[in-house]
Amino acid sequence: MRLFTTTMMAGCLLVAGEAAQAQTASPWSGSLGLTTDYIRRGTVRGQEDVEATGSLEYTRGSFYAGTAANTAAVGDGDYEVDLYVGYQPTWAGWDWDLNAKRISYFGGSGDVDHWEFYAQGTRAIGPVTAVALVGGSPDYEGVAEDAVWANANLAWALTPKLSADIGGGFQDQQGAPDYGWWQAGVTYAFTASITGDLHWYDTDNAAALGESGDGQLVAAVSWAF
Repeated sequence: MRLFTTTMMAGCLLVAGEAAQAQTASPWSGSLGLTTDYIRRGTVRGQEDVEATGSLEYTRGSFYAGTAANTAAVGDGDYEVDLYVGYQPTWAGWDWDLNAKRISYFGGSGDVDHWEFYAQGTRAIGPVTAVALVGGSPDYEGVAEDAVWANANLAWALTPKLSADIGGGFQDQQGAPDYGWWQAGVTYAFTASITGDLHWYDTDNAAALGESGDGQLVAAVSWAF
């Protein structure tokens, strides 16, 4: 069932991607990808060794809306689908991203659907790009009642195709374990639209989080259209 779901999702997104790519200067964009583990804020999601991911987004001026999906649903679910809207202004030398997202899981019985909100700032200084984010959910998934988190990341271009980054963050949640996480790795652009990356992710509270909080080396490849 998981293999069938992954194949169907990838096929549908590929058709959508080809249709969007056929248009010149289209407001539509998207991506398709595969990853050895799907990571969200430092923890492993899902149960499969390889997960499929995809997204489709419409942009008009500074506003955007879209959907993203992956096969790394939590609990006994089969897949995750996100619907989101956002606004991306530029202010005080920073590029900002204000986003609201509804995350839903399908095929399972758990109470894990929830809203997430975040504000992110990005600034490039020469070959270095800094990113800072704060976010939260008023009714987080599973046993957690609500959650807030923050993270920061630094990336720098080593060559025109190769970049490296390092970052970390902390999540505070009521009804579930708090934890910190960090990540480090490299990203390589094979072409203008195909990239691969290799990252290490880890948390400081694997004893409470279980296997999802263990250190993980994750390889991924994605195609942007």
